[in-house]
Amino acid sequence: MSHIEQSDDYPAEAALAREGMVFPAGPGGTPTGQAGESSGASWQTDWDSKIEHVSGNGWVNAVASTVLDGRAVAVVGTEDATVRMLDMATGLPVGEPLTGHEDSVMGVATTDLDGRPVAVTTSRDGTARVWDLGAREQIGQMLELYRGPVNAAAATVLNGRPVAVTAGDDGTARLWDVATCEQIGDHLVLADSEVWAVATAMLGGRPIAVTSEAEGPLQVIDLAAGRPIGELTGHDGQVQAVATTVLDGRPIAVTGGADHTMRLWDLATCEQIESRPTTEPFAISAGLVDGRPVAVTSAQYVLADGPRYDNTDHVLRVWDLTGREPAGQVVDGPWFSEAQALTPRGRLLVSSYAGLAALTHR
Repeated sequence: MSHIEQSDDYPAEAALAREGMVFPAGPGGTPTGQAGESSGASWQTDWDSKIEHVSGNGWVNAVASTVLDGRAVAVVGTEDATVRMLDMATGLPVGEPLTGHEDSVMGVATTDLDGRPVAVTTSRDGTARVWDLGAREQIGQMLELYRGPVNAAAATVLNGRPVAVTAGDDGTARLWDVATCEQIGDHLVLADSEVWAVATAMLGGRPIAVTSEAEGPLQVIDLAAGRPIGELTGHDGQVQAVATTVLDGRPIAVTGGADHTMRLWDLATCEQIESRPTTEPFAISAGLVDGRPVAVTSAQYVLADGPRYDNTDHVLRVWDLTGREPAGQVVDGPWFSEAQALTPRGRLLVSSYAGLAALTHR
């Protein structure tokens, strides 16, 4: 899948991707945090994606997928304050970039409004906005201003209406009616520190959200009641990334933190299912691939002399969540960044310092 090109002042390694490259598929194995280690897991993946040149400019901060006019598209939020769409079959841009944000777009969530695909985007400019992707225009008024950047968005359905949950540096998580762009109820979370991430799920037919704060435990929130119903405690330190999926018919959360662990949680009981060591994840996505629940983490290689903090040592790890032992694949490919998403059909959208790529399980 084609990528969004970066400006010429990015590292030389990123420029290599503009000429086209293939992410190599590594062997299945146990992601222990060491680059390239493996142990022959029974379930293996074979991801393969070519990055090709596409016009555009802007670091990709967030990505989601939807269907527009019968074709699958990726919706990306970029550092240059634009929202862009790419055709997932061709990698080509769909229409002109959507403009209106005044600073970097930090979060993207997609949903349907009266049968139309829409996107909810959040920005460092302190706003969240709703876009009609078919008409390629912002709809309604922009959502209420935050006191600082709005870091993330997630979408779900409440009482038959599309709603969005946003998380901000002002320590709040808020629930919005997508059709009216009005806040529903009081703040879902009012914390003393930034709220970094949010994901939604269904629990017993009711929509819930899981939020991550810079300080304090993860909150599980009943969106119909508008209040927390539990906490996920166990990480030692900050939790940067949250995703949700279904395991054995039950909704679960997958979280990654500064304690170098990825943890699985039963959202019905708020109990930890298991903890798996990994290099510090700064992004997580979760979903189904070939009918099996998986999680994908982006992290940095850990070397014998400690991690390298540069733009060329990031790695994706694919985790099979069905087994009760760490089994997955290390996918080597430089420049991975924080934006990633698993589509309903099991394709992995992942941004890099060179742009955006789609990886397909084969």
